[in-house]
Amino acid sequence: MPRLHQQDNSWKRLESCSHISCLTWQLSFTCMLKGCCKTNTLQHWNDNMNDKITFTITRRKLTEILMGLIALFFAGGILASILKYLWPQSAAKGENAQIKIANVDEVPTGSVRKFMFNGKAAILLHMPAGFRAFGSVCTHLGCIAYWKPEENIVFCPCHLGKFDPNTGAVISGPPPSPLPAIDIVVKEGAVYALKWKDPGYVKTISFYAGAV
Repeated sequence: MPRLHQQDNSWKRLESCSHISCLTWQLSFTCMLKGCCKTNTLQHWNDNMNDKITFTITRRKLTEILMGLIALFFAGGILASILKYLWPQSAAKGENAQIKIANVDEVPTGSVRKFMFNGKAAILLHMPAGFRAFGSVCTHLGCIAYWKPEENIVFCPCHLGKFDPNTGAVISGPPPSPLPAIDIVVKEGAVYALKWKDPGYVKTISFYAGAV
């Protein structure tokens, strides 16, 4: 009998150990599953955050590019307006170019209109004898001459050169040659620039390079 009782106790201890081992294994397995789920959840969250960060950076860069383009657009518009105000018309090169300078009623007698002709600054003068047009780049050092009505001259402020507003000829000062004349025509209530009156002469003036 003592021996049988000892065997029973041994079986009970074995069953207890087995039960503890089973619980331990179940607990380990459960923890492992929870750990995997937590790891997967964390990884998924990290992936989402990376995607979100990447999208945010891309959108910010795109916004900067768009803002830069808008700024350039407005800057270009402002510059174009300034140039249009200073020289209302830009002329194309060529013997058959016909560029509208202004309407006749926009340039009353004794007034002037600035414009561009073949890439060079020019002026339209409405004299008592009619319209006259000249390149306004001074033949001395390339400064821009302008109409001075109180003296009835085309005047270069850099070195006090003076030109005849009817012919473009030098009146006084250092300019070596006249302002080049531009052929014009008046039709349908407007004044148009046609071509240089003497293209060969224009070619001899260094400050008018490329204008013919």
